[in-house]
Amino acid sequence: MKFSRQLAKVELVALASLVVVTVLLAIYAAISMSLHPSPEFSATDSVEIVFTYMLAIGCVTVAVFIAPLYAALLHNCRTSWPAAFVIGGIPGAALLFFSVFFGFVSLASGVVVALATHAICASGSNHSSKRTRKKPRAA
Repeated sequence: MKFSRQLAKVELVALASLVVVTVLLAIYAAISMSLHPSPEFSATDSVEIVFTYMLAIGCVTVAVFIAPLYAALLHNCRTSWPAAFVIGGIPGAALLFFSVFFGFVSLASGVVVALATHAICASGSNHSSKRTRKKPRAA
C-alpha cells in the first residue's frame, strides 16, 4: 500500500479514536460537574469546554505528530504495542512540563488514542504469517 494511502487511513482511524476518547472525557466532565456543582460552570458548560478544547488540541496533535509518525512505522513494518504507547505518550509527556493536570490528561488520552489506532490499523499488517518459503525443486 502506498504511504499516502496508509497515512490517510491512519489519520481517519486516529481522529475517530480521538472523537471517542473526547466524548468519554466530556461525559466524565458532565458527571463530575453534576456530582460537585460549581457556581461558575454548569454541567453543559463543562462538557462544551472539555469537548471543544480536547478535540481542537487533539486534532492538531494527531494530524501533525501521531498519525504521520505511526504511518511511517506502519509503512516500514515496524509497528508494535510499545511503539504505539510511546508515540501516544510523547505529546502528553511534553505537556507535563507546563501543566501537570493537563499533561496527565493528555498523556492518558494520547496513549489510548494511539493504542486504539494500533489495534485497528495494524490488524491486517502481520507480515510474519505470510508464506516465505519457495517451492521445493524437483530432484
